[in-house]
Amino acid sequence: MMARLFLLMAFATLCCCVPATFADEVEPELDRKQPIEITAQQLEVLQLQRQSVFTGDVVAQQGDMTLYAEKLIIYLQENQDEVDRLEAMGAVRFVQLGRVATAEKAIFYQKDEVLVLTGNAVVIEGKNKISGDEMTLFMKEDRILIKGSEKTRVKAVVVPEEKKEKP
Repeated sequence: MMARLFLLMAFATLCCCVPATFADEVEPELDRKQPIEITAQQLEVLQLQRQSVFTGDVVAQQGDMTLYAEKLIIYLQENQDEVDRLEAMGAVRFVQLGRVATAEKAIFYQKDEVLVLTGNAVVIEGKNKISGDEMTLFMKEDRILIKGSEKTRVKAVVVPEEKKEKP
């Protein structure tokens, strides 16, 4: 029961940080009262390592926010019943209200409220797209750092909105 509670808290925390990755006039809010459903081919709870490992077509959903990955690991802090970090690996994809963020790997550090997307990180909203090798989102600072690599440069495509004329 305790492991289930921590899994739910961890996913709720991860979901709360994702909307901050997108600039928008109206920020969607995650309804924490909605149930969280996590499905996978397998769940292994490692009590001694303080880890819960979901593997195989992982889908975690709360409200309009969905996380897809091949593997999701939830790490608890030493000697505490709180989440230290979450790691999603393999075809990671966050989807919320037409917004999509993808990467090969995502790590969320709960205490620092930092989300790191690595490996072909891409965020798309409408026709706008930003990509790089690594994206680090500092939630407390409302700041994003996007890095390229020796082979890949950071790229942003911003399409101006068409203003509707009043009749």
